[in-house]
Amino acid sequence: MDGYKKEMWITVVVFTLVVLTGGILSVFFVLGKDMFFGPGPAFKPHTHVLGFPLHYFLLLVLSWIGVTVLGGVWSYVMDRIDKKEV
Repeated sequence: MDGYKKEMWITVVVFTLVVLTGGILSVFFVLGKDMFFGPGPAFKPHTHVLGFPLHYFLLLVLSWIGVTVLGGVWSYVMDRIDKKEV
């Protein structure tokens, strides 16, 4: 029964991190648009990373890539817990 509780808590923590990186952090990029763009109405990006405007690049890294890394770590940890129980 101890393994199930551990799996449950790890899943809750990873899900919370996924929600933060995939959804909630993007709100701060929208609210902080003045840090990434010049004054309106042109709104030209200040910097680019790998051809993307900085705000697009950060959203990609924090959401899609971040969720993929978290999912991989979560799967690895869950497999280790299952192997210990068997």
